[in-house]
Amino acid sequence: MFSVADRYVFREWLKAFVLVLGSMFGLLILFEIQDSFGDLLSYEASVGEITFYYSILAPSFLTIALPASILVSILYSLGQLHRANEFVAFRAAGMSVFRVTRSIWLACFFASAGLWYLNSSLIPWSVEQSDRLILNLRLSQEAREAQSDDEVGIVKGLSFDNRKDGRMWFINRYSQYKSQAYGVTVSVMDEQRREVRRVMARYGYYDEVEGHWVLFDGRDIQYDLEDDEKTTMPPFDRLDAVDLDDDPELMMLFQKKPKDLSFLQLKRITDNFTQDDNPNVLTYEARLHALMASAASCLIVAGIAIPFAVSGVRTNPAVGVSKSIGLFFAFYLLTSVLNALGREGALPPEWAAWTPMVFMILLAYVLMRRVR
Repeated sequence: MFSVADRYVFREWLKAFVLVLGSMFGLLILFEIQDSFGDLLSYEASVGEITFYYSILAPSFLTIALPASILVSILYSLGQLHRANEFVAFRAAGMSVFRVTRSIWLACFFASAGLWYLNSSLIPWSVEQSDRLILNLRLSQEAREAQSDDEVGIVKGLSFDNRKDGRMWFINRYSQYKSQAYGVTVSVMDEQRREVRRVMARYGYYDEVEGHWVLFDGRDIQYDLEDDEKTTMPPFDRLDAVDLDDDPELMMLFQKKPKDLSFLQLKRITDNFTQDDNPNVLTYEARLHALMASAASCLIVAGIAIPFAVSGVRTNPAVGVSKSIGLFFAFYLLTSVLNALGREGALPPEWAAWTPMVFMILLAYVLMRRVR
């Protein structure tokens, strides 16, 4: 299926790719160690827990390391072949640039497909598991120092506006350690955003088995907007609020920045809410489409690097390298600008994420045609 020339070009590229990928992984892990090792020590994490944390976090670096490694390895390996006049020999044998580099193109295609799969499976697991481990270590450390469990893992002032179901939540304190809420107020709205019911409780928890909240020691107030009256139900000791099914984990996701969430967490937000339900959904939707579009970056990198690597001046290959790196930087600059416009609502998130990818694919096609 592949000729001797295909195997030779692929082998030269693969050697550079493995070295660059290993180096980038090492650097990224070192940066992460510098950033988080002190926190792990302060949480009194064991050697096994520290090792486990960095092991499960490592796959999340692929989004950054894979495209950059492909770029550098192509520029280096094909630049070496070009400088040694081996490309001249290939061209003299009647081979086009695509024919010579088709094994690299195939590898980059599988890398993009693999990155798409990783973005939707392994990398979300990596991000969520590493975050959960850090949270558990922090909660355990707080539990050792706190005088009461009620003081552990407290999130103050948790609010959530569920416009789709017409409910507005305010929780004075939420304990991640006990999965319990203190000082709960829920306002139920009608279609015109007028309050028709208010439930207040001293504390409560979300029953994951039944899928609703259980509230204790509170009152249930209902408003008749037409007669401008309110009906206060008798105080309750326990209320199984089957109509209040807002998951506190989903509430907590809205407290995080989109870049700190995994693909599955972002998809959970966008599947449950639209921009009309919650204006903040727009930023999460933009981030989700940006992650999906990033899978095409491996092919785009190949389309940028190969033409410049084989068309530069042989005595000074740095000319082609600098041009390709400059174009790669312009691509990321364009991506950042359009993603920012998508987050602000100036562009639809799909357009903001995929427009730079389509533009660079067309540019790569033009560049490949020029070096034929």
